[in-house]
Amino acid sequence: MKASARPQAVPWRRRLFPLLCLGLALLPAAAAVPAAGEATAQGSRILVPQAVSQALQPDLSIKPLPSPKTLQEFTADTISRLSAAAPFTAWKNAETEYYPLGPGTHSWLVNVLSGGQRIGYLIISAAEDGGYMLSEYGAGTTGLPYSLTELRQFVVQEALIPSSYSGNAELTALYAPMLPVWKLTVDKQTYYINAVSLQLLPWNSAKADAVLKGALPSADAVTSSGSRLSPLQASLSGGQDDPYADIRWLASSRLKAVDSVNVAVLLGKGRALAYQSPGANDTTGAPFMITGYQSWHPSVLENAKNSRTVIYAATGVKGRRYLPFALLQKTGTLHKLPDAQDNDLAYGTRTHAGTILH
Repeated sequence: MKASARPQAVPWRRRLFPLLCLGLALLPAAAAVPAAGEATAQGSRILVPQAVSQALQPDLSIKPLPSPKTLQEFTADTISRLSAAAPFTAWKNAETEYYPLGPGTHSWLVNVLSGGQRIGYLIISAAEDGGYMLSEYGAGTTGLPYSLTELRQFVVQEALIPSSYSGNAELTALYAPMLPVWKLTVDKQTYYINAVSLQLLPWNSAKADAVLKGALPSADAVTSSGSRLSPLQASLSGGQDDPYADIRWLASSRLKAVDSVNVAVLLGKGRALAYQSPGANDTTGAPFMITGYQSWHPSVLENAKNSRTVIYAATGVKGRRYLPFALLQKTGTLHKLPDAQDNDLAYGTRTHAGTILH
């Protein structure tokens, strides 16, 4: 049986969102409201129900492959450093599996396993100097990029593969700058799926090639060359992690910079930032919320000659996915949520004593 193309169902919050944006534009705001399309190209969060019977789920899988020794060494060192503090302490003595990410194997997905269960991941990409860079990482057992369990449930729920299907379905893991992608081919029909939020991407093969082969903007990240950086304990604010739950950030002025001086104030208890990439939300996975951060510092011995600090943003559901803050600022815009009095929050707009990273 061939799988036929079907129109993508539009979540109700996605249908409602442009109307909310229109209403919001009528309210007093410190800055002009961005076009609704800038924040809605990715759609609202989709939670895959757990009620899909295991018997109905298709056998979709990818296979781990041997990886370069230099990659394994960088990965082992990174995991060792992260496992020193929460939420990565379970990574101590964990096992790893390596999966190449196309196109061209410029990146690798590294699954972190304990007792055969996935408890985290890293994505390592090739750096310009021939070494490696830590593109992203995260801890948890659910809600992480490239979850095969959640993908199997999604394709049944969306009827991309009928439960009675007996043909060949080909699954490939791809990685664009900032965007994990599944490519699923069922007979002659190809789907591109956001491998973080599990949403169908409105791409044809030409669009996919252009996005997936795009160059990653240079930005501060942890790399295998230069000074070795060690992470401090991650700081999570517990703030709003759904960009559609409170859309007043659309009327908030764009933040000019987030750095080691103001990040602790911007992401203090209960606070959150919204990220969007105007005109390119579908290619960056935006919009999404930032509800924490983790800073990486040079060792004490190197600190005198190198004060470089790299900050990763805790993004998405419960802040499980960490992305380089510098990359977010180069590829999109950051916005603060108004406070309870509907003020465009003043926190982080000027330097305060005691706001440096602890």
